[in-house]
Amino acid sequence: MEETLYTAGEIARIAGVSLRTIRFYDEKGLLKPVSYSEAGYRYYNQESLAVLQRILMLKYLGFSLQRIEEIMTSRNMELRLSEQKELLIQKKRQLEEIISAIEMMESSREKDKCGFLIRLLNLLTEEEKVQEQYRTADNLEKRIRLHDYSTSPLGWMEWVYERLELKAGERILELGCGTGLLWQENVRRLPEGLRLTLTDRSEGMLEKARENLSPFRELLEAKGIRVEYRICDADSLVLERESHDCIVANHMLYHVKRREACLREIARGLKPGGRFLCSTIGDSHMRELHEIVEVFDARIEMPFRSITGGFRLENAMEQLRPHFTRIERMDQENDLIVDDIEAIYDSVSSYPGNAACILEQRGEELRGLLRQRMDREGAIFIHKSTGIFRCRP
Repeated sequence: MEETLYTAGEIARIAGVSLRTIRFYDEKGLLKPVSYSEAGYRYYNQESLAVLQRILMLKYLGFSLQRIEEIMTSRNMELRLSEQKELLIQKKRQLEEIISAIEMMESSREKDKCGFLIRLLNLLTEEEKVQEQYRTADNLEKRIRLHDYSTSPLGWMEWVYERLELKAGERILELGCGTGLLWQENVRRLPEGLRLTLTDRSEGMLEKARENLSPFRELLEAKGIRVEYRICDADSLVLERESHDCIVANHMLYHVKRREACLREIARGLKPGGRFLCSTIGDSHMRELHEIVEVFDARIEMPFRSITGGFRLENAMEQLRPHFTRIERMDQENDLIVDDIEAIYDSVSSYPGNAACILEQRGEELRGLLRQRMDREGAIFIHKSTGIFRCRP
């Protein structure tokens, strides 16, 4: 059957965009014509419409032109319909929250409008807040400190390390290494000859990881361990085929918007017999702390609660199954019993968004609330729900 071809003007009318837009995407190499007429007119086909749809979808979802170019030109980077649907559902939820905040602002008393305005501003800038949150290690370290009050005999990083099952000479990749704590806390246990690549999309995090491991330079050299630090965004991950013995993603996959493509590339990058370990949290993680914050001031945004929802202990297995043949789930038995007011205060103040701003005005009230609770109960119990999936291709 003869293929239907469209001129640039026709495909522009079909998609509801300007002819100038079609020409612009052509210049950028995103939407190339499939053929030209003798007079030099551009022609496009049905596949061109599908490509244009993906470009416009990415633009609608807020991706920058540079990011769209990366996605459209990288190997295995096409957004599948299921991934587009997931992103649109997330955007729908955000739009519904924004509309709700505006409605509440419209009907509120004048003195209450400021609170709803803060909420609206935070909804409009959620992605920017998360990026700022990880620009340096300060906020992450504040939250980590709270976990010093763990009831587990093994710290989280030690517990994770034991499940990596590292062997001498292996090539290891960590995605989203943060401050390098996994390797800092287990540096004396590392087998000889490792090739360790630590990646993060934040230069500040990588710099902190390099700083944390620098005191062990001689030890690492004596063991023949090579450490490389590299900027890498898991949303545009490209790995050499069958190149790594072990890949680690510790509490970071819920930040990855294009998880399916990322997981597919991870599976592709594992050697035969290699393993991928990814950790996450469960639905009930830190519930008691969240309840304290909500009772204290419902305006305080807790975006991590929604951000982590896409990849949790309860829904991760179904996302991993298409890419790995053997998957083990291991949960850590662990809770927090905290008798330090400042540890909880610092953790709350580190939340992305308006928490620090609100606590500047009401910080002593929160400390007072925590003090009353500790005087009454001795310490504050906070349940943790954390675990790891060990996957093999």
